[in-house]
Amino acid sequence: MSKYLPVANSTRSFWLSAEEDDIKGYRSSEKLPKEMDTVIIGSGYSGTATAYYLLKGNPSNKSILMFEARNICNGATSRNGGHLKCDLYYGYEFFNQKYGEKDAASIHNFEYDHIKATKALVEEEKIDCSFVITRACDVHLDKSSMDKAIRGYNGVSKNPYVNYMHDLQMNFGEEAKTISKVEKSPLCLTYTAGHLWPYKLVISLLRICIACGLQVQANTPVLKTEKLKDGRYLVKTPRGNVIATKLIVATNGYTVSVEPDFENKIIPVKGVVSHITSSNPSKRTPHLTNTYALRYSSEEYDYLINRGDGSVIVGGGKPVYGDNHSSFYNVVDDSTLLPNTKDFFTNYMKERFYTWRNFDEKLDCIWSGILGLTDDTLPYVGELLKDKNKFIIAGFHGHGMPRVLLCAKALAKLINGESDSLEVPEPFKLSEARMKNTKNETLASLKASRRYKL
Repeated sequence: MSKYLPVANSTRSFWLSAEEDDIKGYRSSEKLPKEMDTVIIGSGYSGTATAYYLLKGNPSNKSILMFEARNICNGATSRNGGHLKCDLYYGYEFFNQKYGEKDAASIHNFEYDHIKATKALVEEEKIDCSFVITRACDVHLDKSSMDKAIRGYNGVSKNPYVNYMHDLQMNFGEEAKTISKVEKSPLCLTYTAGHLWPYKLVISLLRICIACGLQVQANTPVLKTEKLKDGRYLVKTPRGNVIATKLIVATNGYTVSVEPDFENKIIPVKGVVSHITSSNPSKRTPHLTNTYALRYSSEEYDYLINRGDGSVIVGGGKPVYGDNHSSFYNVVDDSTLLPNTKDFFTNYMKERFYTWRNFDEKLDCIWSGILGLTDDTLPYVGELLKDKNKFIIAGFHGHGMPRVLLCAKALAKLINGESDSLEVPEPFKLSEARMKNTKNETLASLKASRRYKL
């Protein structure tokens, strides 16, 4: 059994407080079917969204089966920060240098398009997932982070292919402090963003899929897949085997457990997120209207959303565990927290936002989760090079909410024959060059950080 499979007894996230008994361990049948047209491995956002668009494009297809190693949607999607937050400038310099201005713009535009696409989906399907459109506020507290942000902003402003410059604003000095509510902030950038309850979004989509004929088998890990002589795939599980004509790998940080060729391409990385409330339930919190990134250096940051009920979801904490590389890098164990993170998130808000200074907060919940970081920072989407009818949609680099939905839609259209090409940014596509690449940009960025010593 692969060491990259999800572990049992994972920490419990705030989002999973909405877990529903009838769906969490759902199995469409007691016994597994012998053969299916399509098997999807993974019930998180990427797997479920792909199933949704496969069925939307071809409602008559009643031969799709989804496997999940643990309870339904128990991986990264139900453990993230709840952000629907694009990167509109910070990664631009890297993307522009590596891919050129057109492809760099396509990456950022694609993320920006997810705000509108997610809103449309939630409204069309009448999904109750606490979806809110607001503005992101990126607070830069370190010179290296500030310099990188300014270079990114200036680069984006000169790119003729960018479609969102009207929405991106840079603020300095007192304006930055007032807008961000962070006294030490010399610079902040704001732009449209959103936040939501990710578990509720995925479960709502999954229920729609089940009603349309999707078969689901929870707590049934895929141990191995084998290509048969006739081109189909044997999918092996502890409960039996299934033969599939088409196979979709939507396993994010756990991808190496079923696709060993992605070792060092999609790397499981452990992170920690928390839920902060008022220590007095009858007293309102000093609600901040923005979502946030607080950047301590070019590679270290926390991220948070301010929920409509006044509570806060905040993740990060690398300043207290980042030196301990083995505790988080290439790790799939989300049954424990990372060192010192509980103390880090205690009194987090009052130590950073001046509007919270005199307010008593409570660390209500803290959990860990496994991100799927990639060697070149971008997701892998498309048909595997040597395996016809085997597809991947994984490796969202801790940034899936503004990337998954339209990747899933594009992949489903390709599989259904609705499109002759994969309609995602070119650098997202699985390619021979990407698979042969030996440079690990994720490790390089960790080494560049002032705290990481690898």
